[in-house]
Amino acid sequence: MTSAGHLVRTGLLGGLALVAAATAPALAQTRWVSGTYIYADLCTMPEDGARAGRRITLKRWPKGDNVVYEGAGLPAPVETAVTIDDITKAVAFRVETSVGPVNFRGKAGPDALVGTLEGADGAQPLRLKRVLRARAQEACPGETTGSIN
Repeated sequence: MTSAGHLVRTGLLGGLALVAAATAPALAQTRWVSGTYIYADLCTMPEDGARAGRRITLKRWPKGDNVVYEGAGLPAPVETAVTIDDITKAVAFRVETSVGPVNFRGKAGPDALVGTLEGADGAQPLRLKRVLRARAQEACPGETTGSIN
């Protein structure tokens, strides 16, 4: 036979176990969340409508990761597989463009994609800000001029 005191203790212990489980720290995910991450400085020159800059879009999916590379001088975006290290956030890819191969090695962060881009013009540092929407039609920032007094 069960006593009332035993039922109270069992209920109390069960409740404490639920509270402990709810307040336990969540384990960090080692893999990025699936989705699309856009890093860009692609814009349109207000004087003549020419495009400048580039856009790199990382697509994370359970079945594999891809990158879409767009450059101002390219006739169309190029999509290829990308290597992304889930722990270090290191990113590496190679795309074949109409002007030759482009290689990138760097790191993807919550605010920017930073690394080295190698192409027909040689190696150059690259830092692209993460954006929420791809807006190539935005005007490129102009030069700021003024007088020093």
